[in-house]
Amino acid sequence: MRINSACTCTPSAGAYHSLEGDGLVETRPSRGTRVKPFELDKLVTNESVSPSHTIGVLIPNVYTFYDPFISGVEEIARRSGYMIIVSITRDRADLTRQSVQQLIAKKVDGIIAASPVADSFKRELPISPGGPPMVFADAPQFSTHTILLDLERAGFLAAQHLIEHGYKRIAFITAPLIWPNFLDTYKGYQRALDASSLDLEPDSVIETPSYSLEDGYQAGLRLLALNKPPKAVFVSGDLMAAGVIRALKDNGKRIPLDFAVVSKDNIELAALMDPALTTVNLPSYQMGVEAINMLMRLISKKRLEKKRVVLESELIVRRSCGCG
Repeated sequence: MRINSACTCTPSAGAYHSLEGDGLVETRPSRGTRVKPFELDKLVTNESVSPSHTIGVLIPNVYTFYDPFISGVEEIARRSGYMIIVSITRDRADLTRQSVQQLIAKKVDGIIAASPVADSFKRELPISPGGPPMVFADAPQFSTHTILLDLERAGFLAAQHLIEHGYKRIAFITAPLIWPNFLDTYKGYQRALDASSLDLEPDSVIETPSYSLEDGYQAGLRLLALNKPPKAVFVSGDLMAAGVIRALKDNGKRIPLDFAVVSKDNIELAALMDPALTTVNLPSYQMGVEAINMLMRLISKKRLEKKRVVLESELIVRRSCGCG
């Protein structure tokens, strides 16, 4: 059998009309037909004819903290007949926006954005009214459709516990304070000092360029380099706290005899550190469950009892602070 390789296929007139109706091509008399350029805004405003049964989930990085969060989202999503698509934004505003655009292009039925960096959406929903609904998690900069952790209380509980140990000077190691969730933690730390009439020492507030184990390690070295470093330190995340503790130990310091350390998050690693880390538990799994439940109501166009949910935090006392 011989195949005619020169054979060409030409779309029918009906097919051209269909493509024109979808805004994909443009036909002009005597000038032929051209493919129109891709326009995201038009894609955003065009709702899918039928649901895709997919949910987009944005997380800032592959942190252990987000494992239970994703599990909570996925458990409820699968139970409801949905599949999730996870996108990692690397704590970057440009990648966050790009991920949102790509998820919209995939016709997802809704999006959950966890801890987007401060300027990602300029405090506004990046999707037009005709696009998929969005729910934020751990994003205090948004006033609606968001699930929040009580980070100010977390900061207060951590600093207050160190004060109860008798410390008058407490260092604070934090990721960038332009990130609203870390700024809220700082406010709680500051409130605890104010409540005990203690001075906040600006040199003892050590801000890191990002959030990682290495950032924690370098912050620990900066703490040791202070002229008279405080002997108690509150770190704004367990991952960085592990780096801080390693830096202190590498320089011959004993935890908690030379430095008392308290953190927040309560990831699995916290209980396995030596000594075990005193930290404020943040309910990551519950945050995921609440976020997907809120999104499902938005997708179903059901009324929301609350558009802003705040989850409680609690101190988990172990040995790094000097207890036990």
